[in-house]
Amino acid sequence: MNKSSLALIERLTLVAGPSGFEKPVGDIIREHLASIGSFTTDPIGNIVCEIPGTNAQSPRILLAAHQDEIAFMVSDILDNGFLHFIAIGGWNPLTLPSSPVEVIANNGKKIPGIIGQLSPHFLKKGATPQVPQLEELCIDIGASSAEEVRALFNIQLGALVLPVTNFSYIPQTNCIISKAFDDRIGVATLIELGQLLVKNPIEATVILAFTVQEEVGTRGAKVLANYIGAEAAIVVEGAPADDIRGGPQHPQTCIGKGAHVRIFDPTHIGHPKLLDCAREAAKKGAIPIQETVRKGGGTDAMILALAGRGIPSIVTGVPVRYAHSHNCLISLSDYHNLILLLHAICRDMGKFD
Repeated sequence: MNKSSLALIERLTLVAGPSGFEKPVGDIIREHLASIGSFTTDPIGNIVCEIPGTNAQSPRILLAAHQDEIAFMVSDILDNGFLHFIAIGGWNPLTLPSSPVEVIANNGKKIPGIIGQLSPHFLKKGATPQVPQLEELCIDIGASSAEEVRALFNIQLGALVLPVTNFSYIPQTNCIISKAFDDRIGVATLIELGQLLVKNPIEATVILAFTVQEEVGTRGAKVLANYIGAEAAIVVEGAPADDIRGGPQHPQTCIGKGAHVRIFDPTHIGHPKLLDCAREAAKKGAIPIQETVRKGGGTDAMILALAGRGIPSIVTGVPVRYAHSHNCLISLSDYHNLILLLHAICRDMGKFD
């Protein structure tokens, strides 16, 4: 299982798919689920795969993960050849200086660059480096003029800028380092869940939804909510882990301690009966979970819970350290536990009303 999971996660996390430009991610999804269920893709790019259950009277369960990742876009080309950029999604500027990026030229070529910062040699003695504002940062591709940027590199306003990282597996701790776990790890989870449902069918019909543009205002979910019908919804996320230095005194989302199950965040309150279903499924299957009350953040659940007459919803996920940065870390055991948890919830959903 580890080998196939690693190959899937590596491919999904390293592919480029910023908000609004998710097609390469969608192509991988379709490839892996082509023989599993019936597909539809709406005009904004949401992909829906329906896997019929064995009992037509059983509930329809929606599981949703978003395809997009955070990235950047060129907003200005300066006379000296540096590039100003804007964020697509939420970044912590503290993580950006000296980070490698790729700028996508008009011809599709990836141009290597770096987010520049002042060398310590030029800091005033005793001065403390300040956290930069995003608008103060520039990308350096080695060009000396705006003319070179356009003529030599074929880069124009609106060019996408992608974070660059390496995929690494740490066998000693069963951990993975890569980018875009928010929410490619959710996408991978649903792909493997779909494959598991074929091997171990259940009574309920399962709808796997892969939404777009979550990081810029849950836009794909707003479209999906117009036409999707389900008796329950489970959002599957790369959930920011808080078991790091400087985090809370009592962390609630820790690496290697089980699947994330969210009771509350400022945009959504988990449905009590659906939370009970998750707890019971975890207890019955001896699946470790971590129940969490969040003071910040939000997911597609804020939209899907309000679809139609309302869909009872909860948020689940894989804990992710350093979310929304070039390099993030997860535990593969948390990932596999989440797949088992979701299958168990869906299997037992006939008891939910």
